[in-house]
Amino acid sequence: MQQQKPEKTAMQKEMNNDNDSQLAWLKMAIRILDTEGWREMKIKTIGDRLGVTKGSFYHWFKSKRDFEWQVLAYWKSRFTQGFIEQAETGQNAREKLSLLGQQCIDGCIEGNRLEFEINAWSQADDQVKAFVTSVYEQRHGYLLHLLEGIYDDPAEVKRHGLMLYCLVIGIDLFYRQLSREELEMIFADYLV
Repeated sequence: MQQQKPEKTAMQKEMNNDNDSQLAWLKMAIRILDTEGWREMKIKTIGDRLGVTKGSFYHWFKSKRDFEWQVLAYWKSRFTQGFIEQAETGQNAREKLSLLGQQCIDGCIEGNRLEFEINAWSQADDQVKAFVTSVYEQRHGYLLHLLEGIYDDPAEVKRHGLMLYCLVIGIDLFYRQLSREELEMIFADYLV
């Protein structure tokens, strides 16, 4: 009896067959960050997984540090600006918040630990920490902007903003994987 292959995660689906491109290097770095941690994001490891030479790396990037900054920029583009762009397809603040919540739930279901690893990396590098903090401030600012369209009282906007942001962080650190039903229950007040 032939065993069925498990369904690919969104992160795996995003990888394409063009392994010798700048984007392929960035996507593989994100995949390694997500599955193995920031300390494993090594040029040789990524090149081996892509099936390309180390020389290919220097065709696309000036240095390891240049590569790291481009990985962070890709992470911001994909997982902050991309989420915001998707949420902005909603018709009003509540619908936009719901779309944002669904994206967070989908990320949790896929079991990614990317945010946890980005945080670990930022604790080891002050420049990375400054960049990551600016991304988190952008995310929190967008969340507050949406909540301002839902709640009239600034204190409620702040309270819900802090509560939601802390919930998302806490989910990453929960002792077990939460089910979609549990995540939808947690975010029920914010989903349409």
